[in-house]
Amino acid sequence: MSGAVIAAIVQLLGLAGVKLSPFKAGALLAGVLALVIGIAAVAAGFHLYNAGYAAADGAWREKALDAQLAAARKDLLEANRAAGDAVLRAKAIEQQAEQERVGTDAYVDQLRKQNEALAAAGKPNVCGLTCDDLRGLRIKSAACPAPAGAAGGAGADLRARWRSQRKPQ
Repeated sequence: MSGAVIAAIVQLLGLAGVKLSPFKAGALLAGVLALVIGIAAVAAGFHLYNAGYAAADGAWREKALDAQLAAARKDLLEANRAAGDAVLRAKAIEQQAEQERVGTDAYVDQLRKQNEALAAAGKPNVCGLTCDDLRGLRIKSAACPAPAGAAGGAGADLRARWRSQRKPQ
């Protein structure tokens, strides 16, 4: 079969005016076949390279997505934990606020009773606060002297207490 192909090549080139021996025609045919096979091999190699790259890239992307998913799950767990802590903190704040409200209501009721007692005794009380109330609020008043032995107590000047506790330099 290859002899017929070589003979056809020699005759076609002879019609074009090129004299070619059958040996040179066979060599030309072998060169063309080698070139075609080489190009096919390079194309197949390039295709295999791209397939390997795509597989490696896919594996890398999968690992990256797994890492992102793990980080997202960790963030979700921490967010849920923080939300639970926030709920507990809010309940504690609400409980403290309720206790303070109850204490404030009791204090207001006590002030009302004091005012009613003063009114019943015929001593009008312009202000319902007593000296104990002012000391409890840490308010100094000229009308309310500090009780005996109260130096450094709640109503005392804090700067003086701080100076007395400072280390000498």
